[in-house]
Amino acid sequence: MLKGLLLVNFPKVQLVVSSKSQTMMSTPANQDNRLETPNHHPFLLGTAAADKWLSLAVICLMIAVLLGLFQFPVRRIFADGQVNYNEGWNAYRDALVAKGIPLYRTPPQGLVGATAYPPISFHLVSWLGNEHTFTLVGRLISLLSLLATGVFVALIVKRVSGSRLTAIISFLLYEIGITLLRADRIGMNDPQLLGEAFSAAGLYFYVRDPGSKRLLCISALLFCLAGFTKPNLIAFPAAVALDLLIRSRKSFVIWAGAMFLSAGLLWAATVLVDGRYFLSHIMGGGGRAYSYHQAWSQFHHYVERFQCLLVIATAWSIRAFRSRPLFAAAFVLSHGLAFLLGGGNGVDLNIFFNGLAVTIIICGLALADLRPCEASQTAALHSHAALAFGLLVFSVMIFVPGQLRRDRQQMRLLASNAMEFDSAIRVLKENPGPAICESILLCYEAGKPLEFEAFAVREQVRTGATREADVLELLETHHFRTVQVELRPDEENLEDAELRKSLGSDQQAPDTERRFSPAFMSELLKDYHLSLRTSGMAVFSAN
Repeated sequence: MLKGLLLVNFPKVQLVVSSKSQTMMSTPANQDNRLETPNHHPFLLGTAAADKWLSLAVICLMIAVLLGLFQFPVRRIFADGQVNYNEGWNAYRDALVAKGIPLYRTPPQGLVGATAYPPISFHLVSWLGNEHTFTLVGRLISLLSLLATGVFVALIVKRVSGSRLTAIISFLLYEIGITLLRADRIGMNDPQLLGEAFSAAGLYFYVRDPGSKRLLCISALLFCLAGFTKPNLIAFPAAVALDLLIRSRKSFVIWAGAMFLSAGLLWAATVLVDGRYFLSHIMGGGGRAYSYHQAWSQFHHYVERFQCLLVIATAWSIRAFRSRPLFAAAFVLSHGLAFLLGGGNGVDLNIFFNGLAVTIIICGLALADLRPCEASQTAALHSHAALAFGLLVFSVMIFVPGQLRRDRQQMRLLASNAMEFDSAIRVLKENPGPAICESILLCYEAGKPLEFEAFAVREQVRTGATREADVLELLETHHFRTVQVELRPDEENLEDAELRKSLGSDQQAPDTERRFSPAFMSELLKDYHLSLRTSGMAVFSAN
């Protein structure tokens, strides 16, 4: 119904339409007495058709990009070799659970560091796999969790905005965004993406109906499952708590009660099954070094990838802080927490996954808010498809060619890297006794016990929890019969003499720091000889 009076002039005909009463003043008998409304305007019909086709084109383009970006990570799932340093660490924890050994039965001690992750992911992987398939099962869970998180992001956008098209675009944008931010996390045996799926599910069940007691309890349980999978996933439940305090104190009490009950039951089960030193391990044992410079560097890298989306999300959050405090609070809390935690040594860009999810949710809501409000040619400026196309091209697609090129290069090396990994396993098996592997999965596949975790030991030395002299004594006495060291890309083609010089450097030059200290490497080169060298690693055996 049009407001006011709309005067439409036709040749030899004048029509007057009122909002309260539609009266036809005069019409020739031989003329069609139908009034042309804006819904039937040829221009708007053409705009709608063009918008529909452009929407389909945008979605098809995004699907093609996603399939291209997923090709290498999916193939890598089934290849030998480690995707990331954490894979071997997680495999050893999966094996402990499978053997019935409590993860937190003793305080953090020794040279293997703390089990700084909660137990849910380890129990899930050990339940679904065995000692030969833990890595494969963990990788598949990671991939499925990534897809599930994207689905919940889309469902949240659909629930709040009512736009199916925007929800589909949000799903694709999230999947592509994770690939461009941290491609090695896709199909990797690590609990991060499983925790993200629980966290996004908790947010969705809250958004679905904040007044439903049943859904509030489900949301609380899912948030607790996320926290007992990865402890840093607290931004979404904190935002829900703030939203409930504003919306309904009664609902907040119900939700908070469900949170405390769920957390209490999970805590009790963890202590009962996995040991009473759970909190000591989660707090990090000997601790780790912190750098504000690294925190800023991580944040800068993240913003560089998604600056357009972040600008839109920031502007929307400022404008909608009062009307939609849930998403504005989640946006601020997730990014603030990621920045603070990003300075910890060993913290990766996956710390921004929560922030990216809420950023894309907000962009989806902003996209859905831009709807044609007048029957005029300016409606073309409100095209969802046109705006989505702009977001895709200018904020995401610019990084896609480089990622695809890197994926092609790694795809060509996949078979040779697997052969090198298998050859290193054979060398380790041929040398009896304990071993140190910088690539922890290598020692796991070779059947070696985990007695030395390079990253944890260096952090303990830095924080004073362990004396470096005690570490070096293990090399001097040849307690470890074999030591594997990862090589940097610039060391791949060095001659043996040049390689030894590079390995023994003081590590002061940029990008030359290793997980092993200069003193450790000096002792290693003195007391051990090179047994195997590949493009990515060197294996040393005791003299």
